[in-house]
Amino acid sequence: MKLGSIAKVQSGHISRGKIEPREDGTHFLLQAREVDAERLTYWKDTLIRFNPALSRKDWILKKGDILFMARGARNFSVILKDVPEAALAAACFFIIRVSSEKIVPGFLGWYLNQSPVEKYLRTHTGRGVHMPVVRRAALENIDIPVPPLEIQNKIAELDVLMRKEQELLDKLARKRNELVTSACLKTIEGS
Repeated sequence: MKLGSIAKVQSGHISRGKIEPREDGTHFLLQAREVDAERLTYWKDTLIRFNPALSRKDWILKKGDILFMARGARNFSVILKDVPEAALAAACFFIIRVSSEKIVPGFLGWYLNQSPVEKYLRTHTGRGVHMPVVRRAALENIDIPVPPLEIQNKIAELDVLMRKEQELLDKLARKRNELVTSACLKTIEGS
């Protein structure tokens, strides 16, 4: 099925000028700098507050939405698990909101990060002024396999577990590095 038939795709918030952070802002803004492209996650603690000039096209982010990085050399998607109230995504993202009961958001987010989508986008990516840009029509025309819901849920669960495993392995590597460095420093201090 085409992505556009199972999900709604909307561009992120387009500001008409420089975004001015305000401590008393009415909305939060999730920008590219809050997204970790390697771990496919985001930091909600660093979101800025601001007072946007909202339009009818702006979508307030909610759990289960998928952010798709539409600009740059690497396109990827991030599934929103926990977002503050009144949060908007920056214009560099497309917001993908599942509209069909035939698809699980976690599965769709996982699939959008896989090689068939990457190959498709390589041939359908437009060129912006300075960087490649994925057009909304190209994104909506991606073919999405729709296996039974049980399989989609298992794939989504495996994806979450693999990310947790990678996070733990990264922590273990950092701790091991600290331990070895500390032991080496103690060795040279004692000689």
